[in-house]
Amino acid sequence: MYRFYYFDVSLELEQDTTEISAVYFKNHVMHLLNILFGEDGASTAVDVLKYDELSRRAILRCPSASYVKLRSSLTLCEKFNNIRCVYRIRNSSPCLLSLLNTSRGYNHY
Repeated sequence: MYRFYYFDVSLELEQDTTEISAVYFKNHVMHLLNILFGEDGASTAVDVLKYDELSRRAILRCPSASYVKLRSSLTLCEKFNNIRCVYRIRNSSPCLLSLLNTSRGYNHY
């Protein structure tokens, strides 16, 4: 069994004018875990390995045991500071290298 799980996610806002720092991004993810799973969710270790402020896209890492909690918290998110939003989970994997490429967009010749 793998120790960690990795997510490639992006935050899309209805009003695209807000810039969000990595600290606010992680704080919102932890807030979502707390809302859905209470103190147990808030104690989940989530790391932001990489974050791009312009696209609001991040690579997140969590323990494998918390994979379902984090994924469901991101999926059920509706608002970021009273602005409608959605988290797009572009890819997830227990291997960080596999986030680099996906077979979905690969052209087979």
